[in-house]
Amino acid sequence: MCWGVPLSAHLVVVMGTQYYDGRDNVHADYHVTDLLQMIGHAGRPLLDNSGKCVILCHAPRKEYYKKFLYEAFPVESHLQQYLHDNLNAEVIAGIIMDKQDAVDYLTWTFMYRRLTQNTNYYNLQGVSHGNLSDHLSALVENTLNDLEANKCVEIIDDIDISPSALGLMASYYYVSYATIERFSSSLTFKTKMKGILEILASASEYALLPTRAGEEDVVRQLIKHQRFSFENPKCVDPHVKANALLQAHFSRQPLHGNLALDQREVLISVSRLLQAMVDVISSNGWLSLALLAMEVSQMVTQGMWERDSMLLQLPHFTKDLAQRCQENPRLQSHLNIVSLLMSKEECLMKTEDDGTVMTQLQLVREDVKNEQNMSKWAGVMAQEAPISSKLVLQHQPASPVDGTTAPSQQHRGASSIFLRVLWRSLVVQSPF
Repeated sequence: MCWGVPLSAHLVVVMGTQYYDGRDNVHADYHVTDLLQMIGHAGRPLLDNSGKCVILCHAPRKEYYKKFLYEAFPVESHLQQYLHDNLNAEVIAGIIMDKQDAVDYLTWTFMYRRLTQNTNYYNLQGVSHGNLSDHLSALVENTLNDLEANKCVEIIDDIDISPSALGLMASYYYVSYATIERFSSSLTFKTKMKGILEILASASEYALLPTRAGEEDVVRQLIKHQRFSFENPKCVDPHVKANALLQAHFSRQPLHGNLALDQREVLISVSRLLQAMVDVISSNGWLSLALLAMEVSQMVTQGMWERDSMLLQLPHFTKDLAQRCQENPRLQSHLNIVSLLMSKEECLMKTEDDGTVMTQLQLVREDVKNEQNMSKWAGVMAQEAPISSKLVLQHQPASPVDGTTAPSQQHRGASSIFLRVLWRSLVVQSPF
């Protein structure tokens, strides 16, 4: 929280230097950089000449914090922990074409400059040129083998490196190499919506979703009341928590406190994960599953299940109001609803200040044009023969969508983007 709160005060009190780590079920110390960030909130710009900070901690830890807070704090590289995605991106860009290129690439990094300065931190056996060369070669070898095992690159003759389709998707959508491989290995043409949500929540991007003290029972109750529940769920698992928060978003179940913040973090990443999933599905030619994944994307944007009333997409509409509108014979189709809104003859809903809910609707016209003359098909085309079709999408320019349930601006309109990508890469197979 200290990294996202834009507040400052004359006095900052850090009431404790530990947090609960639900994955390991232990209380761990805050990192020194987090404490420095907390201390940085002391002192109001243009108001205070100085700021004060009080840190409350256990007595044995006092000297430890004094050492790191009063003295220069060394900055080390974490590149070795994220080297897989880094090398994959460079392979896709054509910077790295063989293993020697990968080793040369590492010699230009900050990590290479710090290797000899802190050998224990980087598990380096010595500081000689031979030790450095062996360490970098082993690091590159292990990383590229992992990428090849996850089908992100291809190693030719144990030297040359060639990018793969999965590696290109991972780099383009900025998702982890492990996530794109999990999508590829877990998705099948028989996957249903429950399976898509489970695979989506299993992405490695959600592995660091925090689990706090006392949240296990809250997450268990949250899962229990969702559409797709689990049998004996491991509620300290961040992927189970991500699944529960996604379903709560679709159900529009109100969340408060830290759970609401965690749900926001889950929704921030879900758009690019779904786009990567659609590309993986499209590469296999599974049209029905691709449409289902795009439907999940629309569910994320609108914050509702696919079986809910379409009126819930409008601002301020509740399930009760949507049900009453569906019972009205004048509101049996979306065209009647649009005409009613545009004519301003009737107000579907009024706020306390007698304001009217007016929504701008973006109309999409889908024209499917057959490339062959329909009249020539009769008696010629065999049953279940493939028919090539072309989908043309046209929409009127509109202002940005005012979707209060949309997690971010980039999610809005994602379904039309998915549809264009899909129809560029697939030939629709239509039975006669």
